[in-house]
Amino acid sequence: MDSSITRRDFLGSTLLGAGAALLDELTPAQILGATAEDDWTGYGGIGDYRHSNGNTLEVLQVGHRMRDGAYSSLLADPIDTGETFDCVVVGGGISGIAAALFFQRLAGPSKSCLILENHPIFGGEAKQNEFEVDGKRLIAHQGSAIYLVPYPHSFIARFYDSIGLHTPKLSYQKWAGPQPEMTVGRTPYDSAGLSRGQYGFWFGAKFGQKPGMWVVDPLGKKLQGAPISESVRKELLRRFSGRASAESKFEPPKYEGDEISRQLDSITLEQHIMQRSGLSQETIRTFLLPVEGGGSGLGPDALSAYCDYAADLLHPLDDGSGEAVQMFPGGNTTIARLMAKALIPSCIDGPATVEGVSRNEVKLAALDTPGAAARMRLSATVLSVHHEGDPTKADSLSIAYAKGGKVFRVKARSAVVAGGSWTAKHIITDLRRLSARRMRSSTVRLA
Repeated sequence: MDSSITRRDFLGSTLLGAGAALLDELTPAQILGATAEDDWTGYGGIGDYRHSNGNTLEVLQVGHRMRDGAYSSLLADPIDTGETFDCVVVGGGISGIAAALFFQRLAGPSKSCLILENHPIFGGEAKQNEFEVDGKRLIAHQGSAIYLVPYPHSFIARFYDSIGLHTPKLSYQKWAGPQPEMTVGRTPYDSAGLSRGQYGFWFGAKFGQKPGMWVVDPLGKKLQGAPISESVRKELLRRFSGRASAESKFEPPKYEGDEISRQLDSITLEQHIMQRSGLSQETIRTFLLPVEGGGSGLGPDALSAYCDYAADLLHPLDDGSGEAVQMFPGGNTTIARLMAKALIPSCIDGPATVEGVSRNEVKLAALDTPGAAARMRLSATVLSVHHEGDPTKADSLSIAYAKGGKVFRVKARSAVVAGGSWTAKHIITDLRRLSARRMRSSTVRLA
């Protein structure tokens, strides 16, 4: 870099999700990734999630082989484990662990349940990254982040309490450093501090910068010196300064299904941003594509405009402090770990509290103990779920999964498919043969 940047400015810049849209080949994240075994996976850090930093190359390749039918010959003669479970849950994310936990509580301790999870550790999107910097352990979320304050005595409040989350409203550390207080957002979606110069945009080789350049305090400097056209500069300043939203006469939806929400659902998010913010399609696709709607796995060119407001209509408890939306340091990893310990108490030492599951490591061997009522099998990608015999009459299921380069089979009396829809369509082989009426009474459930 030709210009200097303080540690404070650098840390502040990493808080802006929109800044990621301006990153290119030589970003700080890719510098960290230089030590990784492969370019796709990147550096995994330390702790329980060091081998499961997102969809690793191994997980990706197994998924692609499943999609391409590469396991067809092995599926014809899988290795039978000889196991039969009362319920098998496909997917060890928050939905999958919750499904297993509710099954255990409702069916009783005499019934058996197995979770099959394709990653090296449970959590799905609710996983975290851990790093050690100058002897300090730093934690950040991978995917699932937002944790809303629940209404007292509500179903979700009672559930949180049952897994050890007894303080639904979090307390945050107060600023105590010798330097002027930094504005830090409670979630990665906040833009708190943007107007105070605590951000930086990085422009890489795509913008003619080699190795790259920082524009620190982009709003304060009005993006002067940024390698972009004057028209784009004005568009981005309108967007990030909030002027576009302030000047817009747009009224957000009041409830799901109202006239505004239906109208939003009839256009794409990209079209909505163009109408409300006055941004060109080219600017959106160049700078905002990975950010707007990125949590859905699709871009604003494909998502409904309503998705940008759907979460706001959940109506979390808000006492006027603006603190209803919050997150743990590692996002909803904390909730996933509390749920896992509630399901399999021996998998994490210590008490079933936020501090207990955060400070103690996961005991992987305890997750899949033979004979236990609840078990979790990791690095096991489910390839097929089908009824044994006529789907309308069968009382058991055959479930095949890939693990360690081999294909295994277990039997189940019922199953919950709690993975993404992009995988479910490949593994539920009977789905097209079942009518909607029969599907409701089938032994397969979609979560």
